[in-house]
Amino acid sequence: MNVLSIQSHVAYGRVGNRSAVFPLERLGFEVWPINTVQFSCHTGIPGWTGAAFGADHVTDVVKGLEGLGVLSRCDAVLSGYMGDAETGAAIVRAVDAARRANPAALYCCDPVMGDVPEGVYVQRGLPEFIAAEAVPRADIVSPNVFEAEMLSGATIATARDAAKAADAIHAMGPRVVLVTSFRPSGNGGIGFFVSDGSSRRTVLAPMLPFSRPPKGSGDLASALFLGYYLGCNDAVEAIEMTIGALYSVLEATLASGGDSLALVSAQGHIASPVKRFLSEAVG
Repeated sequence: MNVLSIQSHVAYGRVGNRSAVFPLERLGFEVWPINTVQFSCHTGIPGWTGAAFGADHVTDVVKGLEGLGVLSRCDAVLSGYMGDAETGAAIVRAVDAARRANPAALYCCDPVMGDVPEGVYVQRGLPEFIAAEAVPRADIVSPNVFEAEMLSGATIATARDAAKAADAIHAMGPRVVLVTSFRPSGNGGIGFFVSDGSSRRTVLAPMLPFSRPPKGSGDLASALFLGYYLGCNDAVEAIEMTIGALYSVLEATLASGGDSLALVSAQGHIASPVKRFLSEAVG
C-alpha cells in the first residue's frame, strides 16, 4: 500500500515527515513524502534555519505524480504541518487529486495548529482554513487536545469531554476522530480517545519522567494510527496498537537520554508492538 505524506521536514530531530515516514515504511507501506518546509530542526530550538517551500512546491510535486500516473495507486494521504492557508489549499487539492484517481483513498488530517503551553503557532487564517476545508475532507482527524478544543469549542478534561468534542468534530465530516494527549482530571496519566461513530474508547497511559518531552510524538501517533488502521480497519485495535508502540518509542527515547524520538532503536516495537494498553468504553 502507498501513502502520500505531506508535512514538514527537519534535518535533525523527529518531527513531521521525519517522524512519520520511517514508521510507516517499517509497517510495510511505500511512502511518498512531500515536504512543506525544510528546517535544520524544529522551531522550538533557538537558532533554527531553513525555509518554507510554499504552495507552489506542493502543487508542482503533486502534478509530477499525476504525470507519472501513480496517484491511482495512492491508498491514503496523510497531512501534518501546513504552515499557512495557501499551502493548506494546495494540500487539499492534492487530496482531491488522489481521490479522483482512487476514490477509495483515505485522508488522515493531523490538524497542526498549536499545543499547550505554546498556544497557536501557525499563521493567521490557517486554523479557520483547516476547520473549513481540511477537516471536512478527512476520513480520520487526529488533533491533540489543544487542537480538538479549537475545532469543537469544548474544554477537555475528561474522557467524556473528549467524547463531546469528538461528536462536534464528527459533525464536520470525519468518520474517525482520534484525540491525543489530554490530561484526565485527578489522574497522573495521559489520555487518548478515539471514536468511529459507533464506539467511543479511551486509553490511559502512565506519564514518563521526561524533563523535556521530545517533539514529534503527535506526528508519530498520527502516522502509526493511520498505518495500523489501514491494516486492520478497526479504530479500537488501531488505537491500542498505536499507544503500545508510541509508549515503547518514548521509553526507548527516555533510556537513550536523547532529545529526539528513538525510532531506529525502537523500530521492532513499531513493527510488532509488545505493549498493549487496553481501551475502555466511554459512556
